[in-house]
Amino acid sequence: MKNRITKIWLIILVFGAVNANAQKFTEYEVKAAYIFNFTKFIKWPASSFDSPTSPYVLGIYGNDPFGSVIEKIIGTRESNDRKWIVKYYSRPQQIKQCHILFITDISQSELRNLIMHLEDKPILTVGDEINNFCQQGGIINFTPQKSPKRFEINNKAAKNAQLSISSKLLMLSKIITTDEIKF
Repeated sequence: MKNRITKIWLIILVFGAVNANAQKFTEYEVKAAYIFNFTKFIKWPASSFDSPTSPYVLGIYGNDPFGSVIEKIIGTRESNDRKWIVKYYSRPQQIKQCHILFITDISQSELRNLIMHLEDKPILTVGDEINNFCQQGGIINFTPQKSPKRFEINNKAAKNAQLSISSKLLMLSKIITTDEIKF
């Protein structure tokens, strides 16, 4: 009995410590970590990089909610032997070389224009809790914190963009299709 009580207290302490550590991170630190880790589960066509060691280009479109957080999370790290470059965009025409485009705080009409501009380009579009983002052709959309799934994925849009998403990542998401807005 004493051994069982000790194990229960140990479990409570461990999970309490994990929960306490989880509360140290801000919303955008967590989102930056997700973006960094998406590269481990998504494959871009080789033609989207100049060379095997070319960096990932993370574009931020709209207001920048990260501040210095994005540089802290990905600035000096590598993923798949690639470094990172962060660029900021305010118009679709500015987007030339980009692998991941984080989109935040834009109107629905601006979103439609942006998605049309990026159509069939190998760019992973990531929305920041944008209504109907995936239904309009976006690829990944973060959901509100209380949602059962942390993000949504439109895999059809990913395939149209020549991106291959691992089933491991798909299993963690809510799957959305552009066909859902036709009804």
